[in-house]
Amino acid sequence: MENLVVMKFGGSCLKDEKSFSQIQYIVKKYREASKIIIVASALKGITDKLIDFYKKSCKEEPKCDYIIDDIFNIHKNMINQILIDDESEFKKTFEFLKKEISELKQIGGVIKLIRPSMQIQDIIISYGEKLSTFILSQYLKSKKFKTEYISSDEILLTDDNFGRALPLLEETEIKVTDRIIPLLQSELIEIICVTGFYGSTKDKKITTFGRGGSDLTAAILAYCLRINFNLKVIYWKNVKGFLNADPRIAEKTALLKRISYKEAKELAFFGSKVLHPLCLDVNEKGNIPSEIKFFNDPDSDEFTTITKEIVRGEKVIKAITSIYKLSMVTVESDTMVPLTGTASKIFSLLGDNNVNIVFISQSSSENNITFGIEFEDSMKVSFLLRNSDFFGKKWFRIKINNDISLVAVIGAGVLHTPGIAGRVFTSLGDDNINIKAIAQGSSELNFTAIIDRKNCDKAINILYNEFINKSRSRKKEEIN
Repeated sequence: MENLVVMKFGGSCLKDEKSFSQIQYIVKKYREASKIIIVASALKGITDKLIDFYKKSCKEEPKCDYIIDDIFNIHKNMINQILIDDESEFKKTFEFLKKEISELKQIGGVIKLIRPSMQIQDIIISYGEKLSTFILSQYLKSKKFKTEYISSDEILLTDDNFGRALPLLEETEIKVTDRIIPLLQSELIEIICVTGFYGSTKDKKITTFGRGGSDLTAAILAYCLRINFNLKVIYWKNVKGFLNADPRIAEKTALLKRISYKEAKELAFFGSKVLHPLCLDVNEKGNIPSEIKFFNDPDSDEFTTITKEIVRGEKVIKAITSIYKLSMVTVESDTMVPLTGTASKIFSLLGDNNVNIVFISQSSSENNITFGIEFEDSMKVSFLLRNSDFFGKKWFRIKINNDISLVAVIGAGVLHTPGIAGRVFTSLGDDNINIKAIAQGSSELNFTAIIDRKNCDKAINILYNEFINKSRSRKKEEIN
């Protein structure tokens, strides 16, 4: 089968003439052996400006058009930087910019009339990717590449969960193959530029995937084309890949050169912001290899490769990670044992109000349930539980601790390796760090401890030295 590379470029890769030139270099290098699909994010900071414009328009704040004027000038300056030498592409791109900006101002002017909603917000913030991707496509065209621009709402179908839409993979696969494959087979096209971050419902309403959604767009396209091409996905980032600890916290870190999708998903869930978690799930479903590469050094062999294969080596623990700011909720009562469905009532109540559960821990006595939530949801959860007909009764006690962190050791086979939990307890206990709760998923890939937030940084370094530095030291001793 013919080779195909799906590349995703984030906003940090689209900041000036030098970065666009770097994209040109990368594309030229890979074009020799593959067809290419490029997925682009909005220019850095543009999505935040569009959200600000939406919010101010909802309140009918005077003169909020200045935000759109600022967005116009940012893109105009970019066009002037990269397309000034090509009169034809410059004119097409500038006309596209003016048309899209005019549409944005019109939408902003009628938001109050058509009711503010997440649906309207999604329409507005999708313009960031439309503008950046069209500019990138025209830039590559000016450099004599044969490019085609596609707005992703034409080919990516989603549910109607505006702001956090999920892809409808089977329906999308039909649309993508019908539209994309003829272009890839054509000698007139060698690069297809697709907008990231958004799609549309079956009735053609724009939806967005949430922060980092351009990663997901690249994964969806690869999934839909996996049968027809020998492909991989490359996520170009301002980092080399997944590290085995947060470099802002850990005194020592190292690049994880090869990990499984299961391990990568654990890292993404427990605080790593390198990739959108759902994109890893989609790539795993399609058994599609992925790479995270450093945009500023595209020829380096220092990068992370992610595959379906779990590599079990001498190190059971591959990474130490954390979620620094969490809240822990404990619901307890002596009556919980005879009351059936207590847990389901809690999680149904929170789920119906869009509260995400980060971890769950329950004692064997069944007289309490402890779970973690995002810090920002603490007040909401307190109100929901204390004012509910079921939990607001006097025989339930509800405690919320807003000063906790989660630390996790991650690696293949954690569950079936004797002594992992003991080493976590002992190493933290020896440094007077108390574990308030523990949790372990059935994935066999993590063991989680809940501790006071003031000890988070210290705990990361203790666990890193216990599980990763010690493994290296033992390996050196064996060699010697």
